[in-house]
Amino acid sequence: MDTALRDGQGLGISGIGQWTTHKWCLLVSVTSVFVFGLVGLIFAILTWFAAYPAAPVLLITDAPAIILLTFSSSLLLLASLAGVTGTLLNSRPILAVYVLLLFPSFISFVSVGYITYKKANLSLDAKASEAWNAWYSPGARTVLQGALICCGWSGPLHGAAASGTCYARSPLPGCHVPLVHFERDALTSAYGTVFSLVPLHLANIFVALLCANHVTHRFGKGITPARYRLTVRDVFAAGLSEVGEKTTCTSSLSPLRLAPTEQRSFREDRHVYSQVRRAQGKAPRVDVP
Repeated sequence: MDTALRDGQGLGISGIGQWTTHKWCLLVSVTSVFVFGLVGLIFAILTWFAAYPAAPVLLITDAPAIILLTFSSSLLLLASLAGVTGTLLNSRPILAVYVLLLFPSFISFVSVGYITYKKANLSLDAKASEAWNAWYSPGARTVLQGALICCGWSGPLHGAAASGTCYARSPLPGCHVPLVHFERDALTSAYGTVFSLVPLHLANIFVALLCANHVTHRFGKGITPARYRLTVRDVFAAGLSEVGEKTTCTSSLSPLRLAPTEQRSFREDRHVYSQVRRAQGKAPRVDVP
């Protein structure tokens, strides 16, 4: 019973008092992975469905980062589900899958910070200008003009998409300054958040590597070492020794065991006979004519 409680059965919730420190640390780590994976996925879904005012602008200007954030958050959620399943079921193979999933999720998560940092700090103004004039469609420009309340790139006469509020004599300013400011603020917030979570994710990987093999009190895989395993020869020798013990017990209880007495009497007669022969040898020989 104690062994069953110590190793855990079912979901292991009934034996929470017997959980090891490593298991508690692993559960906290898995929970943190689940939380920021869930938060990232919720933010990505809200952005895809344009659920807040800045979402359409982000979908046009930073679509690669949003795609990568969605992929990274999905990987984090998948890893956390594997981790919590392996922790509650005390399954070391599932926890090994959890540890493996942490590495690609970490790479994809850091990639979000890398591409946003690179865009924000390496010629953001030139990149925004090139995208407006070469890559954005009239529909995308219309969405940006409506969200940022501007018209054209540097003015209504430069790269403007005609709309009800944007025309040749529109009093609205150009989208150059508002778009660059928006991009800089959004990208700075993105890579700042990602890079601030990198130490936490590295700590989760470290905890997973150390604790995944110690969710129970059992050492190793529970497999008997090779030097202590029984072989056919061992079983055969044990059977022979058991048969020999039974034979010895049966012989000791047998009423016909008279051999030692007869053998001893025979040896006494033999001893007397040898003494007689020795005495005869010492007597003088008499030659008969």
